[in-house]
Amino acid sequence: MTSSPPADATARPAAAPGALAALTARALGTCARTPSLLLTPLFTSAFFLVIYEAQLSALARTATPGGRYVDLVLPLCLLTTAFTGGATAGQLLVRDITSGYHARLWLTPVPRWALLAAPVLAGIAVLTAQAAALTGLGVLLGATPAAGPAALAALVGATVLLGTGFLLLAAAAGLHTGNTAAVGSVTLVFFPLSFFTATFVPRDLLDGWMGTAADLNPLTPPLETLRGLLALDWPDQTPWPGAAVTAVILVLGAVAARLALARRTRTGV
Repeated sequence: MTSSPPADATARPAAAPGALAALTARALGTCARTPSLLLTPLFTSAFFLVIYEAQLSALARTATPGGRYVDLVLPLCLLTTAFTGGATAGQLLVRDITSGYHARLWLTPVPRWALLAAPVLAGIAVLTAQAAALTGLGVLLGATPAAGPAALAALVGATVLLGTGFLLLAAAAGLHTGNTAAVGSVTLVFFPLSFFTATFVPRDLLDGWMGTAADLNPLTPPLETLRGLLALDWPDQTPWPGAAVTAVILVLGAVAARLALARRTRTGV
């Protein structure tokens, strides 16, 4: 006579989707109650978008496609939103770790991967809303994609895809250290790099050491891909360099998050 498996062994797979949905909903609720997670990255990027457009458009109009400087600077602000908003997952994990809620969840049958996936999914939802709102502001300021309205959806999607890699990196930092400063370091690494791309002018106007720095900067291909979605028609798009960098960031983030989860599983909470 064969013995039946323990009750929790059969219940755990069936409960996984429900547990993930509940944890994600809780994480989204935390974001809604925490303006620093939901609004700060959006307001910061929106502020710079308005200031850059207002102060630099008259000087740079001749260097931008169609004379619309916002087409050049909106992708830069979306790039910034991707890695500043990407800290959301790490901050959510740190809040739960420091409050002891994460330790209590660790004692339940909730799948370990769901404890990591829930804040990442919540971060993706928040980042999607932030990117859509910022793109809408860009349209109000005059952004007009050469490929038509569908390019705006592609712009938001590309920003979220890139931001997901940063969400995973921030989640790994938060899970590994339980420290807010460590999560913030993910943003601190990439924010200065964004100023060593073709920040305020098209890439072909940079020369000297700044041009070399932009060529070597890993953020340049994603930025140029985002700009291409506004400036170029579909047949002229060259998204592959930006897609390759995005894929690398996603893989690095996934590996780092997996290692951080495995370490916490071994050492306990």
